[in-house]
Amino acid sequence: MKFILLAACILGVAVCAPLQKPQKYMEFDIYFAPAEAAKLIPAGVPATALDVLLPVDDQLRIVRDPVRGFIKQEVLLPNGIDKKDVYIPFGFEVTCPAPVVPAAPPAAPAAPAAPAAAAPLAPIVAAPAAKPSSDDDDDDD
Repeated sequence: MKFILLAACILGVAVCAPLQKPQKYMEFDIYFAPAEAAKLIPAGVPATALDVLLPVDDQLRIVRDPVRGFIKQEVLLPNGIDKKDVYIPFGFEVTCPAPVVPAAPPAAPAAPAAPAAAAPLAPIVAAPAAKPSSDDDDDDD
């Protein structure tokens, strides 16, 4: 019985495991960047500080469709010694949904109302503060 249960668990994991492998990326020189990446190359950065990461298949050939990847830029830190990598994605654009348009336009007002005659403003007078009542029980305590 235990063997059947163990075999069912192993078979279930094998069937439910993802069939698609995670995509691999390989680093190439910036000169091999596709046209989609060329628009995102930062201006004024030397080409020696730029690389492009493109997806590859199991035989390490570049996957051409869809074109997506990363531009890797090496940025020198303020200490002047260390470098930090900045990755700029391209080709991962998500299409945004179309804006919602109302079915019917709102009705326009018939005619503007005539302006009302301005009433004179009356001065606002503050009411005097209320006096405390003389029957406070606090004094008796």
